Amino acid sequence: MRKNSFFGISFLVAVAAVFAGVRLLPHARVWLKAHAVVVPFHVMRTYAGAQSGTQITYYGGPVMGGSTNAYVVYYGNWASSSQNIVNTWLQHLGGSELYNINTTYFDTTGAEVRNIVNYNPATNSYLDNYSLGTNLTDANIQTVISKSLAINGGTLPTDDNGAYFVLTSPDVSETAFGATFCGSFCGYHNPSTTIISGHTIKYSFVGSPAACPSACDGNIINGDSTTPNGDVGADGAINVMFHELSETVSDPVITAWGEDESENGDQCNFNFGTFSSLPQAGNGAHYNVTFCSRTSRNVFPVVMLTAISIVRLLTHNSRERSPSGHEGARLS
Repeated sequence: MRKNSFFGISFLVAVAAVFAGVRLLPHARVWLKAHAVVVPFHVMRTYAGAQSGTQITYYGGPVMGGSTNAYVVYYGNWASSSQNIVNTWLQHLGGSELYNINTTYFDTTGAEVRNIVNYNPATNSYLDNYSLGTNLTDANIQTVISKSLAINGGTLPTDDNGAYFVLTSPDVSETAFGATFCGSFCGYHNPSTTIISGHTIKYSFVGSPAACPSACDGNIINGDSTTPNGDVGADGAINVMFHELSETVSDPVITAWGEDESENGDQCNFNFGTFSSLPQAGNGAHYNVTFCSRTSRNVFPVVMLTAISIVRLLTHNSRERSPSGHEGARLS
């Protein structure tokens, strides 16, 4: 008799995708800084923190239509068990109800984000053993991505429809745009035309929440003593990755969907609803979304803690015509 084993993975992710009063503006906004997952305001009260509004505006720019290819550069010292948590989540994100919320985004060409995320850790991940040390800048992050590409001696393809992540280990610091990882942000995304000439590479920096769990890990911020898989660095990184991925596909070159200086992920940054009412994993950590897949040998229930507002929107949203004539989504 074949014996099934169970492998549970839980994550904490905060993303808002609430559309209200959708409208088109004739001119796209231009942001001078990459958009970041900021440290929550109740952790660092001098920073603006999570945005409370529910309106998001389309500014006329492109979305990443069709499927999205995800790539991960593990920078520094990443245990194989931690990589497995991130890899398993990315392999099952496409086609999920969680990622389906991003299909509500469109652009003027008729392109829409599809519920497809392609990721194979054998071909879409790359290990970088501290090639630029432990004190990084945004320029270093772009160099790390450049070094990971096959055209420059790495293994990853050059992909204009890809979302590249640099995930750093807890001993790595990063400074960007006059701010610091753990001090002002937990991660950010940006487009770059200088990583590879002739291409616009969409990249994200995601620092390890294990470096500052009281600032960048949703479970710890909300009073849990650990995360659902007992891996603060990997579990917490998933929250930031989903935030940045959702913003990347809906606002890839910072000219599409947003509101003032925020994007969809910021609308409920680190807001998980009534945290104490969420179910708990065996170690006591809270979660609210479960992924499941079946292989020939094992059943893998992949459990994830994500923003309550996404789950509610998936249940209650309706697609309506905005005043512009484009189809949007409104929370009913």
